[in-house]
Amino acid sequence: MKEFPQDVVTAPFGTWSSPLSATEVAAGSAPIFDAAFRGEHIYFSTKVPTENSRTGLIRTSLSHPGLKEQVLPADFNIRSSVHEYGGGAWALDPNSDVIYFVNASDQRIWQIIPGRSPHALTPDTSGRIRYGDLTMTRWGLLCVREDCRSTRRERAIVLITRHGTTNVLSRHSYFMAWPRLSPDGSTLAFIGWEHPNMPWDQTNLWLIDVRTQDTPVAGVMRGHDVSLLQPEFTSDSSLIVSSDHNGHWALYSLDFEPIDCLVRDRRAAKESRQTSTDSTDKFKDSTRTSEFADELDVTALRPLLDTGSEIGGPLWQLGAIWHLNDDEEIWAHSQSATSSLVRTRLPRSGNDVLSSDFEEITAPGEPFGSLELHDLSHSHILLTAKSADSTGALYAVDRATGTFIEIAQERLDAHQDYCSRPRTRELGGVPVVIHPPHNPRFTALESERPPYVISIHGGPTGQATPDMSARFSYFTSRGIGVMEVNYGGSTGYGRAWRNRLRGQWGIVDVSDTLAAVDALVAEGLADPHRIAISGASSGGWTVLTALASSETFACGTSYFGVTDLMRFVVDTHDFEKHYIDGLVGPWPEAQDAYITRSPIRRTTHITVPVAIMQGDRDPIVPPSQAQEFVDTLELTGVEYIYRLYKGESHGFVRAETIIDSLESEFGFYADVFGIPHSRNHG
Repeated sequence: MKEFPQDVVTAPFGTWSSPLSATEVAAGSAPIFDAAFRGEHIYFSTKVPTENSRTGLIRTSLSHPGLKEQVLPADFNIRSSVHEYGGGAWALDPNSDVIYFVNASDQRIWQIIPGRSPHALTPDTSGRIRYGDLTMTRWGLLCVREDCRSTRRERAIVLITRHGTTNVLSRHSYFMAWPRLSPDGSTLAFIGWEHPNMPWDQTNLWLIDVRTQDTPVAGVMRGHDVSLLQPEFTSDSSLIVSSDHNGHWALYSLDFEPIDCLVRDRRAAKESRQTSTDSTDKFKDSTRTSEFADELDVTALRPLLDTGSEIGGPLWQLGAIWHLNDDEEIWAHSQSATSSLVRTRLPRSGNDVLSSDFEEITAPGEPFGSLELHDLSHSHILLTAKSADSTGALYAVDRATGTFIEIAQERLDAHQDYCSRPRTRELGGVPVVIHPPHNPRFTALESERPPYVISIHGGPTGQATPDMSARFSYFTSRGIGVMEVNYGGSTGYGRAWRNRLRGQWGIVDVSDTLAAVDALVAEGLADPHRIAISGASSGGWTVLTALASSETFACGTSYFGVTDLMRFVVDTHDFEKHYIDGLVGPWPEAQDAYITRSPIRRTTHITVPVAIMQGDRDPIVPPSQAQEFVDTLELTGVEYIYRLYKGESHGFVRAETIIDSLESEFGFYADVFGIPHSRNHG
């Protein structure tokens, strides 16, 4: 309902009353993670807020999307723990009614037919053997297996038959993602990488001839300072892969001979020189390389689709999809400041001239801020998307007409009129997303400038996009603006922008944030005396470092932020064990930087109040870091609030936690900014 002009009240920023409560923010969210077609049905996984935010599986249809059926019983929760962040935790069998999924509590793969009870496909190991990146093939279930039964993690690409028999196809890399089999089943493709690299730094494309049992035959494209992502076969001897060797992720095609032919001569030569060597000994360390690995070069990649933006992103979770293809078309997600859906023609043969033409498919309303591809059928594309004027939703896009059909919403808010309408800007040479104060019932005096919260995304490879946000709207509808900063290290702006943070974590991220804030104030958009800074995980690190490095902020909030680099490299999990090598420097060579940059060593430089929010079961940034930091603040006499939430991990999921932390954060700012709690206008 539109508000009448006479209903608009003039009141100070921060005192506006809003119907958008913390309870609504916590309870209204049901994010959709993955989706897939099966005949006329559409399946998608989503959080169930009323059931402890477990991830369930919903079945609906394109013709009747309003009819939704929960497939999994309430005591099952879809979540993989491979690499701790999981991903790709379920898959449909296209040739039967069976659905395969990873159950969170035991990490086993289970089978279920809708309407029946689930039964386990893999043995019970008390969660010590995990599975992720599930992909169904006609030969069985292809996935990444992670064995945590020893101090050194062991990973492999495995094929699990419908009867539960496990076949190991490759151990050629320490970390693995996107296992794919060629249409004839002869060649396995996947992406691998080794410590100290992260998948957005440097990855390898592996091609394995799975028909050779005793002597694995392989081809490998080693991405030296190149991130190769998501290989997808287009024929038995060609595939599409995303690569950023030209400065940003774009799609390329690779044509190759059968792998056994590529390396036959090399193998014969080596065997003739090493006739006395047992072939099994040659592959004892198969996580590194193969004696018969044919080295492919990125120059063999032929340009296929380059939008000038990024067709790729940071692989924090397995199963991410940035492009889909069939025999006719390629559909891709292209990301810069905003997201777009594009398509182009797939060359029908290796002799076809590759076209640089592509078509952008647009939806009504504002451009999408973020987008995720899921699946395609002969007639539709499945994707989830968010924009500045709409909450997240699952859409089926008609391939012939480009029409968007809404299948499900991620939020069902009753107060969208009170949600902010973010916009992208560049301030101080830094891309930002601004959420100005917005409330249809309130306005402020023309002479008053609003308080602002500067939001620092995590990763630090994350990206702030102009999406309608219930969390940020909780602040903006009460008269406090929010600005998100895409500092150097953020994805979406090319490899050079990402690499600005190499060795400079705690320096470039802070200087970019300060430059953006200075420009925000210089334009008269924010009150320089009422600016807070907030961030989670690596964003929490930037918050605490910024508080110790400048006098710009009146206060700051860290959600499970890194405080001690030396403790982090000891305590954190395997996936990020050497992440700091690239962000700061390798240990022990960079020991001085580990000490001097850690916020725990700089608390004497912090003179403003700090809020610390932490889960007591966080395996990535353990609560010991937060407790030690709080103890140090106590010694130095800095004002603080500390909330330790039972049962929470790295990212809060329980409704009561989200409610309490959000209300506590707002109340913290109100106290620091001098906003009276009892004042309630309207």
